[in-house]
Amino acid sequence: MVILGIGGFSHDSAAALVVDGKVVAAVAEERLSRVKHQGGIPHRAVAYCLESAGLTADDVDHVGGYMRPLVRLGKRLPYRLGQAVRSPFYSAAFMAYEVVHNAQYVQGLRGLCGKKTKLHFLEHHPAHAASAFLAGPFDEAALLSIDYIGEFAATWAGVGEGTRLRCLHQENYPNSLGVFYSAITDYLGFLRASDEYKVMGLASYGEAEYFDAFREIVRDRGDGWYDIDRSWTAWHYLPGSRCGYFSKKFIDRFGPPRRQGEPIEARHRNLAASAQKVLEETVLNLARWLHGRTGLAKLAMAGGVALNCSMNGRLLRESLFEEIFVQPAAGDDGIAVGAALQLHHRLTGQPRGDGLDHVYLGPAYDNEAIRRFLDMAKLPYEQVTNVEEYTADLLAEGKIVGWYQGRMEFGPRALGSRSILADPTRPDMKELLNKYVKHREDFRPFAPSVLEEHASEYFTGCTRSPFMLFVHPVEPGQRDRVPAITHVDGTARVQTVSKASNPRYHKLIAAFSRRRGVPMVLNTSFNVMGEPIVNTPEDAVRCFYSTGLDALVMGDYVLRKAPSG
Repeated sequence: MVILGIGGFSHDSAAALVVDGKVVAAVAEERLSRVKHQGGIPHRAVAYCLESAGLTADDVDHVGGYMRPLVRLGKRLPYRLGQAVRSPFYSAAFMAYEVVHNAQYVQGLRGLCGKKTKLHFLEHHPAHAASAFLAGPFDEAALLSIDYIGEFAATWAGVGEGTRLRCLHQENYPNSLGVFYSAITDYLGFLRASDEYKVMGLASYGEAEYFDAFREIVRDRGDGWYDIDRSWTAWHYLPGSRCGYFSKKFIDRFGPPRRQGEPIEARHRNLAASAQKVLEETVLNLARWLHGRTGLAKLAMAGGVALNCSMNGRLLRESLFEEIFVQPAAGDDGIAVGAALQLHHRLTGQPRGDGLDHVYLGPAYDNEAIRRFLDMAKLPYEQVTNVEEYTADLLAEGKIVGWYQGRMEFGPRALGSRSILADPTRPDMKELLNKYVKHREDFRPFAPSVLEEHASEYFTGCTRSPFMLFVHPVEPGQRDRVPAITHVDGTARVQTVSKASNPRYHKLIAAFSRRRGVPMVLNTSFNVMGEPIVNTPEDAVRCFYSTGLDALVMGDYVLRKAPSG
């Protein structure tokens, strides 16, 4: 059976292809369109998934969408009608937008169907949860999905058993942790719904000075769940993108919002730290409630908030769950996987498969395709016989290397296919990367890719973390050895690398370890701020020549810049 899953539409659209219960391809539309957080119907992503499997639309049995449009309209229109007295023009415009938006979504999905294809609309949060449970390693688990808003739910908790999901409780908009954190992101002068990770990084530089005050906004109900005090907010009745997401009460208490480009002050750092702590404490309470309700030892998570790896690290250390799996594409793009797998099991009744042991599911360009492009572009290059040893030499010399190998990763993290690599032992490497390569804020940290068999020697409590979704403390005795990947708070967002999942990357890190004495490299995504991760050889070359990268390794081919002077 051939099933196509579609994730996202308002933003982060993506497609995933499941054939006989196995995920064989998945890619976000932004990687192909080159528009960050691209929404709409993911035509390019669908075309890639089908082409990679040698299929056409007429071979597709079922298409699954990431939301139920009639449920969405049935929840959102009455809510906005109820806000019409406070904001009549916005409410009217929003209702008109919802009708058009949903009609375009339905029509667009119908356009993907072939002659025999049946179209299904799946509920947003259960599809999120399915992406974590059915693609994960657990036969039975507690489930948690937290994001901005689905049809109307914002936080969903349940249980997964075999191939079935069951809801235990959900909180609806505007009682949303995702909206709260996005509102803080906007208030701090970053881009809402895309820059939340900047707030997470900035939080480590501050003190949670405003935690008690923020606890008045995100209130602990005492039963494990939470409420948002709407006297502090404006997002529930006004267009936040124009009017701001918080009320006058919030501004009077915490001061004016920071504008983009303005200096980051101690107040901003402390607000970020306070928001991060409130999020962590609230989700810890949810996890403890869920553990008490289910008695299960394992937790599977998805939803955009599940990409907050500092929060995930605390859950791993402090919740009562023994194991936690976070779906690597936890945002709306990853619902493509959940929708397709949910349909597969519902329609076939077949038992669970093996789950995702890697996310190298995107486009690939082999040596021949890379060489053809380099020759066509008349670029100087060298073909090397042992690319892992050659690249390890470059990194040991202090060079910053673009690493472009195999199939592209699905999800927001670069995991050794479309990565920028550097030496984690050099104290100045973080500053060099932020200033000359990534062109981004200096408070942003970099992650390590460490050999799985050595992870626990360097990172407390870390044995396996293949998708870079958990923050772990760096062992105190090791921090001076790897300063470039140790954040200001002594932690790191760790990716463990195994021979089975990525043999070439594992071999490279092992070669680097023989040169510098640490079994890891610094790994960051192969892009610059504001752009998607590179996809084609052309994307990689353009990024190489427009940044401070020293070398580009694509397949077995190496490009190097001539030394200046």
